[in-house]
Amino acid sequence: ENNVIVTETPQPGPLSGLTVCVDPGHGGYDGGARCRDSGVWEKVLNLSVALQTEKALQHLGASVVMTRREDIDLCTPDRPAHLTKKRQDMQNRIALAKENQVNMVLSIHMNEYRVRAESGPQVFYRAGCEGGRLLAGSIQEALIRQLQPKKQRAAMAGDYFILQLDV
Repeated sequence: ENNVIVTETPQPGPLSGLTVCVDPGHGGYDGGARCRDSGVWEKVLNLSVALQTEKALQHLGASVVMTRREDIDLCTPDRPAHLTKKRQDMQNRIALAKENQVNMVLSIHMNEYRVRAESGPQVFYRAGCEGGRLLAGSIQEALIRQLQPKKQRAAMAGDYFILQLDV
């Protein structure tokens, strides 16, 4: 697809040889959460953070596969009737990661909580995946250290659809 770009590794680094799929959550018809203060949709913030993440990973030597680079979803007009738009979008994101034989998937979301005291960054990983748990914990610690949120969450196992990808 023309929106998906596999980047070449710009320089050698500690992540050389790894291919990472960066998935800016939501997109197109699916806006995700909407910020009460600014009215900005989650899909916009996810894409902005994902593009910055892509650059950081490339700088460290990784090849990066992006599931989207603009405000689109991964649905097709001829979607089978038994598939919801959301299910097809998620299946296509997973298929893209598998086709490119990625080593890991980073799916980026900006959730909004009804109670602001509950807000803060949180990283999820697939239950039972030790490597995912370790990576999620490291990312969670870095987010807390850099952002210094009021609510300091811990990385958690989750059963979200994208986490079912076995990479």
